[in-house]
Amino acid sequence: MPELQNKNMTPPPDMSWRPVAVIDIGSTAIRMTVAQVDSDGRITPLESLKQAVALGRDTFVKGRIDRSTIEEAVRALNSFRHVLQEYQITSDDQIRAVATTAVCEAENRTTFFDRVYIATGIKVSPVNEVDATRLTYLSTRSLLKSHASLSRGNVVIAEVGGGSTELVYMHEGKVLVSQVYRLGSLRLRESLEGFRSPVIKSRDLMENQIQTTVALIRKSISTEGGTTLLAVGGDARLAASELTPGWEEEGYARLSVQEIGRFTEQVLKLSVNEIVRSFHMSFPDAETLGPALLFYYRLTRALKATTIRVADVSMRQGLLLELARHNVFDPDYHELIIRSAREICKKYLADEAHSIHVSELAISIFEELKQEHHMGRWNEVLLRVAAILHDIGTFVSPRNHHKHSMYLIQNSNIFGLNRRDQLIVSLVARYHRRSPPKSTHSEYRAMDRERRIDIVKLAAILRVADALDRSLSQRVRNISFAREPGRFVITVPGVDDLTLEQMALQSKGSMFEDVYGMSVVLRAQRGTAI
Repeated sequence: MPELQNKNMTPPPDMSWRPVAVIDIGSTAIRMTVAQVDSDGRITPLESLKQAVALGRDTFVKGRIDRSTIEEAVRALNSFRHVLQEYQITSDDQIRAVATTAVCEAENRTTFFDRVYIATGIKVSPVNEVDATRLTYLSTRSLLKSHASLSRGNVVIAEVGGGSTELVYMHEGKVLVSQVYRLGSLRLRESLEGFRSPVIKSRDLMENQIQTTVALIRKSISTEGGTTLLAVGGDARLAASELTPGWEEEGYARLSVQEIGRFTEQVLKLSVNEIVRSFHMSFPDAETLGPALLFYYRLTRALKATTIRVADVSMRQGLLLELARHNVFDPDYHELIIRSAREICKKYLADEAHSIHVSELAISIFEELKQEHHMGRWNEVLLRVAAILHDIGTFVSPRNHHKHSMYLIQNSNIFGLNRRDQLIVSLVARYHRRSPPKSTHSEYRAMDRERRIDIVKLAAILRVADALDRSLSQRVRNISFAREPGRFVITVPGVDDLTLEQMALQSKGSMFEDVYGMSVVLRAQRGTAI
């Protein structure tokens, strides 16, 4: 999806689309993309804007953002706000604004967020490590699907930002590693300038820091059978434009290791002022070019790749996809989330057969109760993840394992879920047994009312599903449902004695009745109530 620079496009005159906007507050600039989204989640970019603001220079050197820099950011965002009004983008659900490392690491980040909201009305959310890798993947997903050669074998998607590097490692279309490394192009340059070393010595220090991070990356990635490196980010796109003019038409560029190596050496010999003049860049962007290209080059060499592929995408594409498709069923993406949950289940040695079976039972009940819970596909995904992970706390201790499960889920990296979703999953798993939510439970109390209701709806279903596999034998299968006055009837074929499951429901079923207004009744296939 090519980035459009200040090109206005007239939206179609029907009501099947809505205008949306995403704003990315980065280390060197604030960027905004305006787009239109139709009812199927298809996205058409309308306009892109960029304003250089050197937030990272403040944070990575002083640890906080200067007041003058905050006001510079406010002026940029206010100018963006006028554009949003022209497109009739006025409500919160039409705008997604995020801040990356330069703001998130600042001591006065809360002051920054508050000042921006007071001055512009724009709510800015921090992007954490889980968000960053998810957005990196989403931004390249359509490219990977449309070019089969990019998704075969080992694929490493890397974006070198100003403050950090996001990396996603895939094998045969499956996400195996998603990680953020605390080494970014601007952070690297500012840390070296702090040493006030000669140019030659600074280059050695830069090489050393990059090689240390590349070595960490290399340990978690297999290069057997060949590896494709897909570079994302403005620095890589500039290199592609210089070395392969017109590459944007294909959506990605192929650069040889020798080409990127020579170009990197050329850039590193230039001063920042010379880079600004040579490549017509802003000063903040020019500061990051050399370190970023050197990182991509060293990573390509470490992965034993012969070429580096450069994607014509940015994190804003990922933000747009999330904004447009949150309620659109996306089976391929949802499957990646489930795979990630299953890997965590294995990591903590939980009973995988039980966990998967409980998730299947939970989804059957979820589907049956659509008219009662009124929840969408995304909550179905969250329920499935919670069911797969509900018992991982036994790795710590069988006693109070529901609480341990909550802690482990909150501190795991579940690919595809943001922090709020992960917190919801952790709470659903926490309430799969013992006491229901209480006002004294701080994590639950901190959620808004809508999320709290979603949690109890999902947890009530999970309790019933878990009770149905109380024997841990997966013998309860092919269940069917019926409703009687005040009762939700589950009929179980092929099991004559359901006493064990009924006993489990006696301790777990009250929450379901409180939420859905029906008691759960189990019946054997022959129709005799148990």
